[in-house]
Amino acid sequence: MTTRVSDWKAIAFMTAVVVAATTLTGVEAAHAICLALPRDSGFEQQRSGSVRSPWIGEGRVGIDRGKGYSLSGSNNAWARNVSGWNAIRQSVYLYKGELHTLTVAIRSSGNVRDGYTGFRNEAQRPVAEVKFGPLTRYRTLRVQFRPAVTGRYNLFAGFWALGQDAWIQIDEVHLERPCWD
Repeated sequence: MTTRVSDWKAIAFMTAVVVAATTLTGVEAAHAICLALPRDSGFEQQRSGSVRSPWIGEGRVGIDRGKGYSLSGSNNAWARNVSGWNAIRQSVYLYKGELHTLTVAIRSSGNVRDGYTGFRNEAQRPVAEVKFGPLTRYRTLRVQFRPAVTGRYNLFAGFWALGQDAWIQIDEVHLERPCWD
């Protein structure tokens, strides 16, 4: 099942309504979860085959535009190479002590063994990540992170190519955070 941006917004709204109703009825309250989308989360605003702002490419990366490789919409990002680190990233603002959940849909060639997605600090050091291997179909990976410091972090998805042609495709990058509204 494909979840579109409008579905995520509806889920965030329904969650906020449930929390508000729970609070009004005297049942123990919980934080609502808001979808804090990174900009251009489905790569639909990318107007060429090159990765452009707000995304940053590392290594050999690009955008598949209208090629039918995306999980939803028309576009997706890709990284492909025979060596080195190849990834995309975007800077986001995270809040100290609050749980942030990143979800990223990824698929890969069958020889990817060292793929990673998650959060990095401003110095580009991973602070929370999951490793993945071959993903022959799109799979949504989930990483949770509770920062010790409020500030800028980077969402990322990439892989180490180790001597043979390998690739990943990335789509539907979403970030959930607590709502304070």
